[in-house]
Amino acid sequence: MEDFAELLLFYLPLGILGLWRWGTWLMRRTSGWAYKPTPGQYHAEVSVVTPVYMEDPAVFRKAIQSWAANKPTEIIAVIDAADERCIAEFKAFGKSFPGARLIVTEKPGKRPALADGARAAKGDIIAFADSDTVWAPDLLEKALPPFAEKRVGGVATRQSVLQPSTASQRLFDIQLDLRFWDDMMPSAVMGNTFTCLSGRTALYRREAVLPLLDDLVNETFWGKQCIGGDDKRLTYLVEAAGWGTRYQHTARVYTPGAADMGTLFRQRTRWSRNSWRADLRAIGQGWVWKHPFLSFILVDRFISNLTLLFSLSYFFVSLALGLWLPALILAVWWLLSRSLRLTPNLAAHPENFGIVPLYIITNFALAFTRIFALFSLNRQDWITRGLAKPGGSFGLLLAAMATSAVFAGVVLLVYSWRF
Repeated sequence: MEDFAELLLFYLPLGILGLWRWGTWLMRRTSGWAYKPTPGQYHAEVSVVTPVYMEDPAVFRKAIQSWAANKPTEIIAVIDAADERCIAEFKAFGKSFPGARLIVTEKPGKRPALADGARAAKGDIIAFADSDTVWAPDLLEKALPPFAEKRVGGVATRQSVLQPSTASQRLFDIQLDLRFWDDMMPSAVMGNTFTCLSGRTALYRREAVLPLLDDLVNETFWGKQCIGGDDKRLTYLVEAAGWGTRYQHTARVYTPGAADMGTLFRQRTRWSRNSWRADLRAIGQGWVWKHPFLSFILVDRFISNLTLLFSLSYFFVSLALGLWLPALILAVWWLLSRSLRLTPNLAAHPENFGIVPLYIITNFALAFTRIFALFSLNRQDWITRGLAKPGGSFGLLLAAMATSAVFAGVVLLVYSWRF
């Protein structure tokens, strides 16, 4: 009995953290059940703006054809001057779509391309779209209704992976589903303020974004020009300026997704750095505290990383101490609990049951990625688009060592708690 009491005391901190995580998840999921997309119809001139850099021409062709099928007023492609294949592709497309407008640019970076396209746009609504993103045939019909409310400045769409086949694509599709079920939908119910209107496709009122373009293009962090994170930066600029934002679950777009695990992790590293920078800036500016649920999400996001580290530490320490049954129970709990959280995706794609163990492993690995991103916060590059700057390897080594030290510290803390 004494040994059992000691065992309970050892796992008590993990239980407390688990209760916090499950309590917050249940609150999110149940509040999301009350979500309903904005109904009705809204008609407006829509300008599609897409920055293009070395895109696969076939992928680009499929994307622009899907946008044209939605009958926007115009499609403005801001294409890097070196991307001759996509320039030719868009010129050919322009022969069948009179609203095609080409801007060839020599300015480096996605943010200047977005700004140039937005300034050239004629429509009251600007749809920023990535050059590989395919729209559903009724995307604009479903996405526009929130703009009937004059104070709404931005609308987010629901995104999925287009025909996922590789393990990384299926994992990313699961992660996207989780984001919309456990983040976007509850955020829509609890305050209509979001951490990011994803740049794969987000619609903005032209009146809302034009005054913010200089802040978008010229953002710096610790003295360095910001390259990525344009969608999150624009989201926060619009919300900080007092505009409302909305999420339309019925407005569907599709992305190819990372074809391999290496690309997936490199993307997530870059996205994590972007998120840390934007969130820390928003917290420092103070406007975020006017939105309680958004503030809660930012705090909970940090706690979730620590929870994953503690959970993994308990598993390894249990193995090291020969506590085989608790270690087995913890592994089985991970499998069952993650399957429960993934219910919306697994119901639609039952074949994904087979990759739940890989999802669990990836989820733990991404916790390390987010901590590594925090320690390499001001590395500014586009590591999946060939724009990485040379140098900085020593800083990345220090970030990796700091990440390892954090995990080692958590493991030692758990181990010392046993005694």
